[in-house]
Amino acid sequence: MFLAKRKMNIKGAMRAKRLTQKKLAKRLKLSESYITRLLNGTRYNRQFEEYIAYDLGIDYKRLM
Repeated sequence: MFLAKRKMNIKGAMRAKRLTQKKLAKRLKLSESYITRLLNGTRYNRQFEEYIAYDLGIDYKRLM
């Protein structure tokens, strides 16, 4: 449940900023497939978590 809400919120924030997975991958210097795994919650990357917290404004407390 948490991962589904997390993914929906991240995707919504990305849409609002017109940021595609491809652009995000390039910005973070990661592959697109790795971004997909990060969004699905099957992988963890601190840089990605910091990016969504600060640049996309995603608050994990809001997702609980």
